[in-house]
Amino acid sequence: MKQEKESDIELRSEEVQEILTRPPHALVRWGITVFFSVLAVVFVGGCFFQYPDVVDATVTVTTERPPVWMVARSGGKIKEVYHADRDSVYAGDLIAVLENPAHTGDVRKLKEQLQTFSLADSCVRTVRFPDKAVLGSVQTAYAAFLRSLTDYRNFLELNLYARQIKATEEELEEYGHYIAHLERQVALDNKQTEIAETVHQREKGLYEEGLTAKAEYEEAQQALLAKRQSTEQLMTSLSNARIQQAQLKQAILQTRMEQEREANTLRTALQTACNELKTSISDWELAYLFISPADGILSYNNVWQKNQNVNNGDKVFSVVAKDMGAIIGKIKLPAGGSGKVKPGQRVNISVTGYPYMEFGFLTGTVQSVSLLADEESMYTVTVRLPQDLHTSYGKPLHFRGELTGDAQVLTDERSVTARLLSPLHYLWEKYF
Repeated sequence: MKQEKESDIELRSEEVQEILTRPPHALVRWGITVFFSVLAVVFVGGCFFQYPDVVDATVTVTTERPPVWMVARSGGKIKEVYHADRDSVYAGDLIAVLENPAHTGDVRKLKEQLQTFSLADSCVRTVRFPDKAVLGSVQTAYAAFLRSLTDYRNFLELNLYARQIKATEEELEEYGHYIAHLERQVALDNKQTEIAETVHQREKGLYEEGLTAKAEYEEAQQALLAKRQSTEQLMTSLSNARIQQAQLKQAILQTRMEQEREANTLRTALQTACNELKTSISDWELAYLFISPADGILSYNNVWQKNQNVNNGDKVFSVVAKDMGAIIGKIKLPAGGSGKVKPGQRVNISVTGYPYMEFGFLTGTVQSVSLLADEESMYTVTVRLPQDLHTSYGKPLHFRGELTGDAQVLTDERSVTARLLSPLHYLWEKYF
């Protein structure tokens, strides 16, 4: 049966028969050997040839105390300029003012007064604020503050509650004298009652012995009852006086509570109005004033002068610290690949304005990486740079306080073989 099947096979060409029956040529055998040998050499060599991954990001070359920008928060013309370019300025110095309805001097003077103002009664009584100040957008808050100040000052100067308390205390004192007088009357009345009782007992005894008439006994009895009634009326008057005395004391306490309550209300209203006025002044300063945020050298971002127009968001002035500290780089690193970046890794920086083909690049080292990302999911990486800012070509870069560019962070090195096997390792761990 097997022989019949083999006889059924039809060889359609002599060439196929020749290929199947003739062994491979020596060149083919050695070619395969050489190919696999070269492949093995490349695979083994790939284990020793390593190169790092690169994480790209933007970088800002700055200093430990970088320049501070003053940005316009509203548009308009420059009304006043107080310092020229390259002037030395200090924190809090007024640089320029944008056009607005307020008089700068009036608002600044009011701010100084508020810094020394307190809610102490002596300060409220003596302090005097200007009535005709031109304050622009601050005017409404200032008017509310003056109303609260006037209300509290009138409360302190009129002192109605204290007068009412004094009058009540005087009345209470008179009631004390009145009660003392009644108590003396009660003492005298008690003695008279004792005498009346003695007379009554004597007349009673004489009447029972038949020595006096019944009319005389009844007269003594009537006198005793009248004296007891008089005593009860006197005690009632004394009780009413003491009740009135207690009511006067309660009235004094209530008046003092009302005084304290109204004082707290007026004081709180004045404090609230003062805080709102300070907030209004701060908003006005943010909108129209350029105030130096730090000590340093003033730098104009443009040629600024009076009546020149400024748009909202313009970087108008900057303050450069005299001692800027070390030159560093700040990288905004996206979340992708951020886990590879570690302190000590090399960073190559191509500075904008200095083509790297002509000037080369700066070489730095990762100093630190922020623990958390910002609201834009970006990590901040601090890079230590050469302080002379010489590039890889030995050319110095002119540093004016801030440079921008592109950074390449060279992360941990991996071999070629490891990179080729990474997909296979991933698939193995995932599915097997």
